[in-house]
Amino acid sequence: MSIEAVDVEARSDPPEPYSHAIRAGNTIYLAGQVAFDRDGKIVGDTVEQQARQVWRNIADILEAAGSSVADVVKVTYIMQDIREIAEEFPVREEMFAGRPFPAVTAMQAAALGLPGLKMEVDVIAVVSDD
Repeated sequence: MSIEAVDVEARSDPPEPYSHAIRAGNTIYLAGQVAFDRDGKIVGDTVEQQARQVWRNIADILEAAGSSVADVVKVTYIMQDIREIAEEFPVREEMFAGRPFPAVTAMQAAALGLPGLKMEVDVIAVVSDD
């Protein structure tokens, strides 16, 4: 099985030593994504606004890996305030409309990197051999 870092031109380079994503065979593991735009600035003040940016980031990375949101099988949410997770539900329902919803884990963290961040999301996607 080959293991390779995914080169993502659509995103700024990570600020720390990690890869945006690793592809191991048919499985793609994404690093946690937050609501940063391409310049590293936080997008949105609400969970729903930030969730839209997070899923744009995830879609960009999956596309660079030869995949898409349709291939996501597992999502992990790390929330600043777990009571706000329901504000993300409409965004997830749009992203997975007409497809099975992925398995989900959600938890709350004491802090998320920078003040103003509401969530961090990582996903696992599995692509077919076709």
